[in-house]
Amino acid sequence: MVVAELEHLREGAEKTRAITWANEPVATLEDAVVHLARTKAMVEAAECEALAAYEASKEWKVSGAGSAAMRIAHVTRGRKETIGRRCDAGTVLRGMPHTEAAFAAGEITLDHVETLSKARVPSLAVRFALDEERMVGWARDLPYKEFSAKVQDWRDVHAPEDAEERAQSQVESRQLYASETFGGMGRVDSWLDPLSYREFLDELERHERRLFEQDWAEARARLGDAATKRDLARTPAQRRADALVEMARASKAHAGKGAAPTLGTTIVCDDDTFLTCLARLFAEARGADPDGYPYSEDRRCEFATGGRVTPEQAVMAALAGWLNTLVLDAKGFPLKHGRHQRFFPQPLRDALMIAFPECRGETCDIRSVHCEIDHILAWIDGGLTDDVNGQPLCKRENRFKERLAAYRRRRDPGRPPPP
Repeated sequence: MVVAELEHLREGAEKTRAITWANEPVATLEDAVVHLARTKAMVEAAECEALAAYEASKEWKVSGAGSAAMRIAHVTRGRKETIGRRCDAGTVLRGMPHTEAAFAAGEITLDHVETLSKARVPSLAVRFALDEERMVGWARDLPYKEFSAKVQDWRDVHAPEDAEERAQSQVESRQLYASETFGGMGRVDSWLDPLSYREFLDELERHERRLFEQDWAEARARLGDAATKRDLARTPAQRRADALVEMARASKAHAGKGAAPTLGTTIVCDDDTFLTCLARLFAEARGADPDGYPYSEDRRCEFATGGRVTPEQAVMAALAGWLNTLVLDAKGFPLKHGRHQRFFPQPLRDALMIAFPECRGETCDIRSVHCEIDHILAWIDGGLTDDVNGQPLCKRENRFKERLAAYRRRRDPGRPPPP
């Protein structure tokens, strides 16, 4: 009976194969791709459920296979690990009714299912059951990257001890190896915890930018306006290697002089999270229960350039003074500069980049530290230089916005600018 039903599905797939997509109207292609993706998710959900049932039946043992995934991989010539993922998903879905329903309806993907299942740890099983429907809503409504971050935030808020343990484990796992090859070349391999890595990377990129400016100036002096990045004396990898050596030389030059390092790495934390963390630390010091001071699910605690940080790491960094820790109030950026200056001053630029971690273009996720700060309503159209009228845009999105605005001005010179 089941096989007969699946034959109908196969016939539908054969009809889909007969479509010549290049001849289809362009306007319909996006809807077609979305429909196919959701149908694929529905089929994958059924496959996960069937695999889990096959695993539970133990029928695969008859063939001598070690698991259902191994047996199906042998028969289909598929990858055992991929089939195993689907089998595991089918098993955990039995305890996740809202996730199972959304997956079966093609509303979410296997990636969403796996992310949610990782949050359903034994210590949070009861809380997960209460919040599952809301979390599935995140999966439906948010881009996957934001959804994944929100689920991790949920887990860190409701099990802060797990986040602290994970952070401590990362610190204890740090390591660096330096070795010399037979030819005399040196090789450096390292694993760093997130705080150390971000501090190291910020300093490395600072040196690398200076070396790039040197290479660019040399190429311009040699070739003039015809110079391109391909004419630079060093490749990006070579500049990065030279930057690492320069960091060592700078450290050697300042050894024993007691000069304080320049703080280039910034942690962003909202005031409620910062104060809650302090309250939890004081409670622990008094021997009280820190869970009396729960974190908000809307908390923000991260590097300005992206990457997660625990509240404890943010507070300790602020107290130690070896990283910039910027605590935001509820509004995030109180600065306003009106129309007395056209360009955004650095404090306002920093505030906007922290308020908006990514490019504000609809389909762009470039980090705001690599973006330009743009007037939402152009300066030429009367736009103010303040926090309300500023936004980070990558060069591509900014050029597109400016070209569109220039076209509108030429077409309707007397028309007031858009709000």
